[in-house]
Amino acid sequence: MTKQPVLTNFPSTIIATAKRRLQVCTARFRASVIRDSLSGYAVLFGKVLPAKFLASIDPTKRQRSFGHVPVFWAWLAQILEGNASCLKALGLLQCWYQEAGLPVPQGDTSGYCQGRCRVSEDFLKNIHRRVLDSLRRGRREEDLWRGFQLKAIDGSSLKLMDTEANQKAYPQPSSQKPGCGFPVMGITGLLNLSHDGWEAIECSNFREHEARVAHRLIDHVSKGDLLLGDRSFCSYQLIAKVRERGGHVLMRLHHARHRKLDWRRGRKLSRLSRRVTWRKPDKLPKTSDLSQAQWDALPETMEVRLIKVSFEDRTGQLRNLVLATTLLDADEHEDLALSELYARRWEIELKLRDLKTTLGLEFLEVRTPAMAKKSVLMMMIALNLLRTVMQEAATEAGLPTWQLSFKGILDLVLASQGSFRVLAGTPFKRRRRHRQFIEICATKRLDLRPFRREPRAVKRRPKPHAYLTSPRHEYQEIPHREQHRKAA
Repeated sequence: MTKQPVLTNFPSTIIATAKRRLQVCTARFRASVIRDSLSGYAVLFGKVLPAKFLASIDPTKRQRSFGHVPVFWAWLAQILEGNASCLKALGLLQCWYQEAGLPVPQGDTSGYCQGRCRVSEDFLKNIHRRVLDSLRRGRREEDLWRGFQLKAIDGSSLKLMDTEANQKAYPQPSSQKPGCGFPVMGITGLLNLSHDGWEAIECSNFREHEARVAHRLIDHVSKGDLLLGDRSFCSYQLIAKVRERGGHVLMRLHHARHRKLDWRRGRKLSRLSRRVTWRKPDKLPKTSDLSQAQWDALPETMEVRLIKVSFEDRTGQLRNLVLATTLLDADEHEDLALSELYARRWEIELKLRDLKTTLGLEFLEVRTPAMAKKSVLMMMIALNLLRTVMQEAATEAGLPTWQLSFKGILDLVLASQGSFRVLAGTPFKRRRRHRQFIEICATKRLDLRPFRREPRAVKRRPKPHAYLTSPRHEYQEIPHREQHRKAA
């Protein structure tokens, strides 16, 4: 007669010797530390993205080598390390698992790439909101402009892999022959200049005008915001929607209005500014996304202040431009102050350069539009995580965030992340190391050189390769010659 086991699988932490209870607790603690600190980036950015938060939003039902959390940190490492390949990301994962004493994932990059495809968009959006909230909490009073939170809007484009799905959603320019170009995805982004973080980036067909895409970003403008934009965004509809949400605008006057501008109209406020009344166009523009009822709900008239500004272009010639703003009080907001403020719109161009040139994200190696949108979300998360470090360092140095070097702090993050991983289980040492890290970041300042001439020209010559003027299977190369011809 066999004995029936009693209290099967009863927790050993309750009925066990003191030594056994200690061993079980130690094993559980070690497992949690390894899981939470698999990557050095997880420890470095643990203050913004703690392990408990990631675990709470992780839809993965079981722990796996290519689950949401490990793939997220590997994907983040890909972006920060100059748009690295999936092969390098797999190598990072294998190295992290080996150092942690866990089973090392084997095989090629297909498992990691499938893991990236499984990462849900909601998971990334929750992380993006968490990082943005951290940036907002770190905002200082001196980061505002006269109580206004500055936001800038602009558009650009990214290239994708030449696949059928990408070509269908984001077709290549018509000037390029089939098989010889790349799909082009347009992006329109909203940058918060008070902490230099990206609020949102919308993807679109590059042929779609960025002013039309801008209306999808209106929800990220609120009361107390001052929106900066170039003349392509200066439309009646966009300004009316911003004012409806309690915000203000400062934009360059649209070229269509500038051609018909009569400086004698309106009420004179100063020698360089006038207050005019704009009337709503009679018909709903064909390019508008609003319904007829939404268009009818817009105000029939709008008060706008125009400011004439003189500037020197890159050729040294003196030119004039006209700014349009809804800040109507000339005594409270002087003409000169607004013209100097408009120059800060250029900061969004520099942030796009950080995105496309410094991080090498001008070309996204993704095969589907869905992965392209996820990649854009990951780009925002990576950039905003770096901005949290810059924001903390700027507070330490008592400087505006824009005076710190993005490339300098990026290099320091890449060099330091490995040293944080070994401190995962020691909170005191980790906090002390983080303070030292921020102190070093505070020294990475921009070398401001006013009036320095930097022509838009390159000194290095590219390789004298011929252009691919026909599909690869049709292209015929003539060896040892610089001249190439098409196949007959």
